[in-house]
Amino acid sequence: MAKTPHEPRNHSQRGEPSQHVPDVPPPSASSGADGVSVGRERARRYLPDMVDLLAAIALSPDSEAALHTKMMSAKHLMDIAGAIPQPTPTLPPAADGRPRAGEQTFAAGAERESD
Repeated sequence: MAKTPHEPRNHSQRGEPSQHVPDVPPPSASSGADGVSVGRERARRYLPDMVDLLAAIALSPDSEAALHTKMMSAKHLMDIAGAIPQPTPTLPPAADGRPRAGEQTFAAGAERESD
């Protein structure tokens, strides 16, 4: 006699009616834009705690986390640091107006030569 594959039974096959349908939670915001602003506000509120936790996991000498977990925590810290815009430093203009060493200037409309 060949065995048939096991088929999971649902509640109605056991004689119990399946009348319970989970309720949908009410929306947390009235529109999508409001939802985005609520999410950003929560992210700003919890970001310092998350950074502290990830730093403790990745950098603490007493952390008992596995090496992979430490590496993933460090990666997430780098991702967070990249997500926070940093000001781009600019060079002050040269005193004599000439380009600095290694700096190239291109005339408007002129094409750059490829190396």
